[in-house]
Amino acid sequence: MEREIVANAFHHVPWGIPIAIYFYLVGASAGSFVVSSLGWDFGVPKYKPISLFAANTAIVLLLIVPVLLIFDLGHMWRFFHLLMLTSFSHWSAPMMWGTTLILSYTLGMIVYSYFVWRHDVRRAQRFGLLAVVLAIGTHWYTGVVSQLIPGLDPNHTATAPILFLTGAFVSGIGFLNLALALRNRWLAPEKRVSPELIVGLSRLMMWGIVFDLFLLLNEFLQMTYGRGEEFVVLYGVLLGPFQFVFAWVEVIWGLLLPLTLLAIPGWGRRYPVVLVASFMAATGIVGMRIWWVMGGFYFQTFF
Repeated sequence: MEREIVANAFHHVPWGIPIAIYFYLVGASAGSFVVSSLGWDFGVPKYKPISLFAANTAIVLLLIVPVLLIFDLGHMWRFFHLLMLTSFSHWSAPMMWGTTLILSYTLGMIVYSYFVWRHDVRRAQRFGLLAVVLAIGTHWYTGVVSQLIPGLDPNHTATAPILFLTGAFVSGIGFLNLALALRNRWLAPEKRVSPELIVGLSRLMMWGIVFDLFLLLNEFLQMTYGRGEEFVVLYGVLLGPFQFVFAWVEVIWGLLLPLTLLAIPGWGRRYPVVLVASFMAATGIVGMRIWWVMGGFYFQTFF
């Protein structure tokens, strides 16, 4: 029997920009919703005026997600397989966790927003706490999906879910600050959100940036002094073809520059400076999502 060997035949379909945007939108949605819950669930009254807007922003961002996921399947009708729980579910698979979490999270946010709109404090608190857990779980699972693939460096790390959650917190607040500022331009003065409230949110974002940089420093040390594959990922992938989105877009533009602006005494509490820092942080996390999704497949393909 004759055999034919085909070299350099790629049998996998790597994730691309749609999945990177999906990761970003899920994170921004979760971060925005956590801000919404601060007033109703965690007893911070000054955030109550923006709770409904923040929750609705989170819902809108999350509703875009199924479109991207279904589009990425190639055979778009196959998304029904994950919904037919009795026939196609495999509960050991993180994808099934994600399907359940995304559906539950969306429903929980809608119910929470309804009770906030009705000023039903008791029910808003109950469903708000539930939705916060689902929001954290939804973005936690996105990190776990990457973490549990052994051959997908640099994603195969136990800090992956924490990195995703921290990025979600930062990007969610940055995006919400920009949305609130844009909303103020269309509302009557008496209905606008005070600049001081947006400045206060930026302080939370600043500490999220500090923690994100701490996690990245630990990953940098691990890849520098770790296994050979980790060293190659850092210097051959992240500081190679993905240097722009990793070093310049995420680390410098999205983390170091906004942290510097917010930390400078006298500057960090100025409304225009806060909006600039929020824009940098919200867009810089996109760079992280891109290298995280595409860098691992690049490493698999060329190394």
